[in-house]
Amino acid sequence: MHVSTPGKNFPFRSVLSLKLLIDYWEQSIQNGAVPSFVKGLLEQLQNAPELRKPIEDVAVLDKHRDLVNFLMTAVIPTAQNDIELSAATIPFQFQSFFSTRAFDRTLSFAQIEESAKVNIPGQDIRTGKTIHACLLILQQFYGVEINFDKPILFTIRDQKSGLDKVYKVEIGKQFTEIVCKSTPRPIDPKIIKFLTEKVYDIDLWLQYIRPEDFEFHGFMIFRMVDVTEQEMLSAIKYDLLEKNAVTKRESFATIQQKLRSIFGLPAMRLGLAYFDSNNNIILNTGDDEECWKSLMEDTQPETSCDFHGSVYERSWMEKRYVTIENLETYPFKSTIEERLLKNGIKNILLAPLIDDGETIGMLELATDTPGLLNAISANKVENALPMFTAAVKRVKEETSTEVRAIIQEECTNIHPTVQWRFLEAGNNLLTKRRRGEKAALEEISFKDVYPLFGLADVRNSSVERTSAIQKDLQQNLRLAKDLLQKINSQKKLPLLEEVIFKTESQLAKINLGLASGDESNVLEFLKLEINPLVDHFETEKEFDKLIARYKHHLDPVFGVVYKRRKAFEESLALINRTISNLLDEAQVSAQKMFPHYFEKYQTDGIEFTLYVGSSLTKDRKFDAFYLKNFRLWQLLLMTEIDKRIDQLKPKLKNELDITQLLLVHDQPLSIRFRPDEKQFDVDGAYDIRYEIVKKRIDKARIKNTNERLTQPGKIAIVYNQMKMEDEYSRYFEFLRAKGLITGNVEFLELEELPGANGLKAMRIEIAQHKSLPLLSKDELLKNIADAMTLQ
Repeated sequence: MHVSTPGKNFPFRSVLSLKLLIDYWEQSIQNGAVPSFVKGLLEQLQNAPELRKPIEDVAVLDKHRDLVNFLMTAVIPTAQNDIELSAATIPFQFQSFFSTRAFDRTLSFAQIEESAKVNIPGQDIRTGKTIHACLLILQQFYGVEINFDKPILFTIRDQKSGLDKVYKVEIGKQFTEIVCKSTPRPIDPKIIKFLTEKVYDIDLWLQYIRPEDFEFHGFMIFRMVDVTEQEMLSAIKYDLLEKNAVTKRESFATIQQKLRSIFGLPAMRLGLAYFDSNNNIILNTGDDEECWKSLMEDTQPETSCDFHGSVYERSWMEKRYVTIENLETYPFKSTIEERLLKNGIKNILLAPLIDDGETIGMLELATDTPGLLNAISANKVENALPMFTAAVKRVKEETSTEVRAIIQEECTNIHPTVQWRFLEAGNNLLTKRRRGEKAALEEISFKDVYPLFGLADVRNSSVERTSAIQKDLQQNLRLAKDLLQKINSQKKLPLLEEVIFKTESQLAKINLGLASGDESNVLEFLKLEINPLVDHFETEKEFDKLIARYKHHLDPVFGVVYKRRKAFEESLALINRTISNLLDEAQVSAQKMFPHYFEKYQTDGIEFTLYVGSSLTKDRKFDAFYLKNFRLWQLLLMTEIDKRIDQLKPKLKNELDITQLLLVHDQPLSIRFRPDEKQFDVDGAYDIRYEIVKKRIDKARIKNTNERLTQPGKIAIVYNQMKMEDEYSRYFEFLRAKGLITGNVEFLELEELPGANGLKAMRIEIAQHKSLPLLSKDELLKNIADAMTLQ
């Protein structure tokens, strides 16, 4: 035993001393607070003056062992010697000079220092000791009262059993004093506040509370209380809150180990079974013991009658714990008990999981040694049963949903028009699975269907978004620079000047334009460097108005300037929502013309596709008359979209326009459902050309010009067959008669696109809508009917 010098385990110097303990005894004797026979202690203390001095050699203690042991009775009563896990140590060092017999036969400081995990970030005991010491210094020498009453917990794994023990550590400091080697250096209150926010950053703490300035003299008392059962139960409850807690392999090993620690049984086995709505037991299955499954899984009962007369049935029906201490001598063995014995289980505890008066599952604990689990053992898991019940209930509900939705999970959100075909395929799949076959969903395809593609896109959306982001970031940086300059004019801090310089650099860069990665870089700079500085100075009254004005410009959610970007996104969302809602209403009404498949996708605008054809329906015939109806319906819908957006513009925070385009494909094609992408796709090499054209035409330009085909206030119709011109010319005459379009029809040739050659386009100008009322979905159909009559 010697004086502790600063080292890797504790940075402060620690000195063993009994001076405060001797002072306590002397004062108690003088005050008459101890029996008269103890007064002879003063003479013994006078004969041992070396005990009052710092003790550097264990020989001093050994020389006066009886006297030291008596002195320690004031701290640890002799009656607690075989009960209490206590030891006296050099301050903050795991070097004891006195310990109870209970401590010596249970623990050692070498074991604690080598393998204990403490309940702080990083589980580092050195960090815990150092911060504890710093807080004591802060309290004594700087008058800072910090309520840091988080209990200290040591988790120690037994090397032989592999089980964890959790101890609550109580540290007695009444016989410890802090010696300051010089006048304490002042610490700014703002620094103290910052330190308490970074409580586990010992490198930061030791910059302000230097180890060479303080020593700890005396001794500390470590009292360790076994709280394994409480802490493990609490941890199990937390584990069971996770999604899929009773199905994940990882959680099984964790929870089983914690239950083993609670019971002190390293070989105890955990099992879980639950019941369906028909009271049939459901057994999880697995290839090894380290997964969630019932202990009956290996018994493989073939029918529910196998459980008749078993301990499982008794526990389930009676809704109570059942413990069989020795299955070998159990007189009422059923098939289940016999099979459990064959699997090496001789001792079992069953705990029913009860939800709203109904048994929904069974927690199983078992060992291969009779008598280890008994009726008293059940109390150890009683508090965790509600969490096991909740976890099993979640699994049951999710399983039920999965079974009911098997077809939809194999496919997608099924459109009502084609639902009949998916139901056919789903029924075939279920039949095969019930026969035990490894089956997948059969191919679902529809031949000879006509696609009708439309696009309503926000004009120059990428440019508008980038401009909004750039202006927001510019404003944010200017505001931040202005604020920091005003603070720096009063504080004159080098760090402020450095951040102002970086702010100017960021601003200069984005003033030139917004390149890839610039937005994220500036946002990271604002959140990691500007905002912490602002928060730091916000506590100073002289800056509160300046900072309040700065924060007034920031978005309360994102913490940055988000005015223009927000206005753009809100305007874009309002446009998309308006178009999407109109499409949804119109296509539902259009199902009356002929059942069809409809899908839409939202980007910076809305694109939508209809597929129509006989194969999509079960018993209806499709012909050219219906196809013409849908083509005219598309045109009417586009004029209505333009009208809606035109009337929406006064409500938009940003001035945005839309462009519209239709793609006419005059040949039928085949579509096939792709399970991997949960959507339909064209089928066949020839038909893929249609998809290529569809993805590229929004960027098309008029041949020999730089003009984009799509323009605000116009509808572009792209095609590749001359006969389409005659058909659509008739539709244009009708639209002009209705006052929906104006001007001449433009017939255009398009520049070649990769994979799309020889495309042509017609372009019409939509009439101004100032005096035109909005059409209902039924009025759209009436206009189509009128047009078909004229033809």
